[in-house]
Amino acid sequence: MGSVAVDLLYRGKTKDVFKRPDGNLEFHFKDDATGYMVDGKPVFNSGYDKVVGQIPGKGEISCKFTKYFFELFEEKGIPTCFVEAGTQPNVMIVKPAKLLGAENQAKDFKGSDEIYGIEAVFRNEVMGSWWRRYPSQIPGGRLDVVEFYAKGKAGEPDILMVDDALVQLGIMTQKEMETTKERTNQIGKIMYDIFLKRGFHLVDGKMEWGRELKTGDIILIDDLSPDTFRVCEGYDLDEHGNCRVNKQCIMTDYKQTTNKAKCPNCSEIVEVPEGFKRYIEAKNILSADPAGLKKLAEAFNL
Repeated sequence: MGSVAVDLLYRGKTKDVFKRPDGNLEFHFKDDATGYMVDGKPVFNSGYDKVVGQIPGKGEISCKFTKYFFELFEEKGIPTCFVEAGTQPNVMIVKPAKLLGAENQAKDFKGSDEIYGIEAVFRNEVMGSWWRRYPSQIPGGRLDVVEFYAKGKAGEPDILMVDDALVQLGIMTQKEMETTKERTNQIGKIMYDIFLKRGFHLVDGKMEWGRELKTGDIILIDDLSPDTFRVCEGYDLDEHGNCRVNKQCIMTDYKQTTNKAKCPNCSEIVEVPEGFKRYIEAKNILSADPAGLKKLAEAFNL
């Protein structure tokens, strides 16, 4: 397969998207990685939006993971945007698709906005925002849940979408919503078993769905890589899938947060008290950092 001339559509944080003469798109996965800075050094964390550095080989690993899973899902009857691998190891060719969403019908009202970019999240374990919203549950306990989110604007959190809202807003029909939810749940179970066989516990994952331009059908789009799912190692599950080492691994807290601000009457930087927040963190989560990516890639022979 020879190379073809492509036109840049847009540059993203972790991949660039190009349009091909045949109408398909090319994803060019990059080594750029998101996270935050501590003492001038990057801490890689896919849960953050800001690019803080590069991880050599990350783009190639993300591309190979996406190709691996999308081909597997196609075999299982789950439609995706995948067409074929590109000529370079970090390039994937996909079908164009339209993002799911709802147009802004209230433009005369300040603060109104469109809703776009529908993602589905499968949760196999009580962790992250699920526990922060429902703190009565035991962290690390087995879950079997699918949730929908719309992408938040830059600097804003994603919007949790209830099932009825997707239908009411015309984003999906009732049948499409139920089918997409079933497919997300199926993907979560397929991935759970695959990671378990390789010595990892799949905590959760997110994926984006869109409409194929030619047919209008809802298909799996974007990518599915260590940037979009979380796995842990050193786990110990009971017969029901609950974590037995949660007290040693998972740390939680409920404390007042602070924000740094300049003193109004002096030149010093002071800590300003803010609201109370719940925190949850698992030390055995295999982060999308250089060591974690290498371990995952080796486990899948990528």
